[in-house]
Amino acid sequence: MKTLVIGLGGVTNGGKSTLAGKLKKLFPNCTIISQDDFFKPESEVAKDDRGFLQYDVLDALYMETMVASIRSWMTKSEDSALPRPPNNTHDDQTGAKDIRVLIIEGFLLFNYKPLSDIWDKKYFLTIPYEECKRRRSLFRWNKTTGRPLFKDI
Repeated sequence: MKTLVIGLGGVTNGGKSTLAGKLKKLFPNCTIISQDDFFKPESEVAKDDRGFLQYDVLDALYMETMVASIRSWMTKSEDSALPRPPNNTHDDQTGAKDIRVLIIEGFLLFNYKPLSDIWDKKYFLTIPYEECKRRRSLFRWNKTTGRPLFKDI
């Protein structure tokens, strides 16, 4: 079975997760890995000289763990990765079923050299500054960690 690894990068709250979710509905053998799932706990995140936690840098993420998750997905055999439906001679939708798709979405994907060789396709999403500012103002902040509650947006 062929694989396709797609990178969706771009600004925070710029539509990466939304696009990834919509693409997942189109591809029957699709997995999404989100960079947001690899943030370190507050106790491991550096602060700037004003005392603000620095979540917008690679050091705030468990990037090695993320790469290991990606490499694990890439090395899974066809049999262990996905159940295959029985062949159906009336099914004209071939092609998409014969490709395993991995969508990796995050705000710093393309800044991390160990990921540079994995992309089959990569896209950087942008939105106008005012829209970015508006969306950022709608974040619901986690009172414990100070990070945005990305899953609630």
